[in-house]
Amino acid sequence: MKIKTIVGEKKVEKVYPTTKIIEALTMMDKENVRRICVADPGTGRVEGILTNMDIVDFLGGGSKYNLVKFKHNHNMLSAINEPVKEIMTDNVVLIKENAELDEVIDLFVEKKIGGMPVIDKSGVLITTINERDVIKYLKDQVDEKLLVKDCMTENVVFATPGERLKDVARTMLRNGFRRLPVVSEEKLVGIITSTDFVKLFGSDWAFNHMKTGNIREITNVRIQDIMKTDIVSVTSNIKLVDAIKKMNELNIGVLPVVDGEKLIGLITEKDIVKCIYKK
Repeated sequence: MKIKTIVGEKKVEKVYPTTKIIEALTMMDKENVRRICVADPGTGRVEGILTNMDIVDFLGGGSKYNLVKFKHNHNMLSAINEPVKEIMTDNVVLIKENAELDEVIDLFVEKKIGGMPVIDKSGVLITTINERDVIKYLKDQVDEKLLVKDCMTENVVFATPGERLKDVARTMLRNGFRRLPVVSEEKLVGIITSTDFVKLFGSDWAFNHMKTGNIREITNVRIQDIMKTDIVSVTSNIKLVDAIKKMNELNIGVLPVVDGEKLIGLITEKDIVKCIYKK
């Protein structure tokens, strides 16, 4: 099956290399997307991609924070007006519209990515394809015998409510995780995701909580103040197809797996794609 059949006329969100970071953040929050393509305004070719994890990096998790720290002396109100090209990922994995689904999944697994731009034969951006698109397409082909425990991630890296945002950002980048469950006294009490970092600025939360404009006013926030607490979870013995249905209904990319109140794993879109593909 060719991927252009799967994504159809799916809308693509894009910005340009000179677009301000704050404008891209606002668009990502408004459209509820984890990645946004950066295209050349003249040719339409992909110049880069801005992902939630780039934002996590920019907000204290890694080297992209240096833009805020050194060039702008921690002044976030100044730094977010820099162009997107300063923090985007420019080594982008691309896929052509006539590629087969197997090629897409191979790239997801091999490159450890959750989505990529789709281009035409001339290299012009058409749309994007991500793990959620693949799951929605393959959901009716999932083996009814598969259970969540057959596919879930165990030995989960988690955060605690008192950790600061900057520490969570570093943990996410170090482990390559977009989501961290929050655990207190062995009980699941919340979850924080890379999308939450985007929402801090895309929804004006950060601006309403900064007095001086210094980014450290935000990176030192305890995650208990921003984490999601209305968590939807599953048990390990439910059918994978039922977990997929729940994720699709709620438009979410992860379900914590619990035994009572104790966290025992996570089932993510990445886990599902790898599991379906393997089977």
